[in-house]
Amino acid sequence: MSVAQVVRSFIDNIDNGKLFSYADIESDKKNVIAIELSRLNKQGIVKRLSKGKYYKPKEGLFGEIAPSDAEVLKSYLSAPNTYITGLKAFNKMGLTTQVPNVITIATEKQARRVKIKNITIQFVTIKQNIKKEDVYLLRVLDALESMKNIPNTTVDEVVLYVKNFMQRLSSREVKTMTQYALKYRPKTKAIFAAILEILNYSKEAQKIQATLNPFSSYKMGVSDKILPNKTQWKIV
Repeated sequence: MSVAQVVRSFIDNIDNGKLFSYADIESDKKNVIAIELSRLNKQGIVKRLSKGKYYKPKEGLFGEIAPSDAEVLKSYLSAPNTYITGLKAFNKMGLTTQVPNVITIATEKQARRVKIKNITIQFVTIKQNIKKEDVYLLRVLDALESMKNIPNTTVDEVVLYVKNFMQRLSSREVKTMTQYALKYRPKTKAIFAAILEILNYSKEAQKIQATLNPFSSYKMGVSDKILPNKTQWKIV
């Protein structure tokens, strides 16, 4: 079967309005696939939504229906090491009442911003392999990382949220979260380690401490009431 036939077979068997990319078509000849999709796009058999993303047009009562916003997001989240973070995630976590007009997606690819249809997506780079089932842990670490920039909340409220969240975790989950935390910035690691210590996870706290510069301090504005051991961790 030729590449052109493979592409046509693929298109014939997908639902109207469903987004797809070169990677979804089973062939090593991606350059030939790109050429074929370009040809089919000119013929109107498929439509190009953005770079590398196509869909089969779907006709509704009032004309062509493009892929939904949910479908667009789903297509970007299907890749490994991707998940929604930022204000959209923090809003769902109850850390802010602000509804974002930009959706932030963590990815291992280069940071960039794209606008597709009615949504703007901002990609931020992560430098570690993740498991999809661990995303809820990463979002909490992301909140610590961004706590000074989350609108309608305070750093104390974020730290308290993280403490309460971690109290409900199993020791296995805490250990997993600690491994992910090792890839974050020093200020985030220091606060996370301080929380670990408060929750009696001294072994995990020491693991974080071993990666911190003993002469560095971190100006975060957390109160003594919320983080009574902050001085020990050079948090001011």
